[in-house]
Amino acid sequence: IRDRIGTYEVKYYLKGYDKSAVRTVEVVDTTPPVITLQGPETLRVFEFTQMEDPGVQAYDNNDGDISSHVALDSQVDMEKQGSYVITYTVTDSSGNTASMERKVEVCEDPTNVKVYYAHDDYDNTAEEWWFEKNKNHERNKGARDEELIRQYDAYYLGPDEKVIYLTFDEGGNDITYIEEIAQILDDNDVDATFFLTRNYIKNNPEFMNSLVDNGHLVANHTWHHYDMPTLANANDIDTFVLELTETEKTFMEVTGHEMKKIFRFPKGGMSLRSLKIVQDLGYSSFFWSHAYYDFAEDVSKQEALTSMMDHYHNGAIYLLHPSNKGNYLAMDEFIKNMKDLGYEFRTVDTIVEPQP
Repeated sequence: IRDRIGTYEVKYYLKGYDKSAVRTVEVVDTTPPVITLQGPETLRVFEFTQMEDPGVQAYDNNDGDISSHVALDSQVDMEKQGSYVITYTVTDSSGNTASMERKVEVCEDPTNVKVYYAHDDYDNTAEEWWFEKNKNHERNKGARDEELIRQYDAYYLGPDEKVIYLTFDEGGNDITYIEEIAQILDDNDVDATFFLTRNYIKNNPEFMNSLVDNGHLVANHTWHHYDMPTLANANDIDTFVLELTETEKTFMEVTGHEMKKIFRFPKGGMSLRSLKIVQDLGYSSFFWSHAYYDFAEDVSKQEALTSMMDHYHNGAIYLLHPSNKGNYLAMDEFIKNMKDLGYEFRTVDTIVEPQP
């Protein structure tokens, strides 16, 4: 009877005698329901948009699912940036009440950013990034003079110190080893930079949060993977801006974190004008000082490892594609080799914001 609410009688008999007594027992429910948040504990939304509350589930030990009885108290002002709380309350049939809170951050919508177009004085000749393959592990030269592109907050090398910056570009390939590579990085206590497109971020929320939780940097690789110089003109400037801001917004919605202003041009296709526009949006652009033709599906582990080991150098920024199985198979050995040589691994934002 202890598991069922109600009034019961317990009868006692005295053996050998025609005597008995009755006790009335009232079984009451004193256990409050359990409320479980659906979605994140902190919800990041954008001002002047429609908030979609993920809601809650409520379960009671006697009444079962009572989610439909949940009442919420929300003072969220979608027209004012700030921190708010939604309170969910539910009462079971026995009068036991439970409540749960969710934090809500109303943020500035990055898609509201407007760039005043005044960039015609900047050369819009399109070019793809290239570099000179180094010899004897010396630092190398890139397509544009390092001092010139630094004027646009752009980099292809880190400081001249024993640090490797692993970067992975993912546009949403049908076959990818990105999660396996991330696991190897985690097993070796290595942080890396993942330049990801908006749709990949949106379609893989669990993986995005695991990357963030494990110390990796998720950076902006545009929405549609366009050649950005084609959009660097007065007619297409709004589309140019949305390529970055929509990706930034989606990352914030998926992870609850602001995306760092770190950018890579799709295919390394840039112009001085597009570099300037990206800079005006507050971003630093990152190219690379080592890459190899890793698009081919039949690249072996040994080919990948040989390329990575033959051309390492101080401050090297490696461009790698996780769609390549050879990169995945070679990654663990490469990391261990470089650590044996005294190298560290860092994310590229530490180039802009040096570690203390």
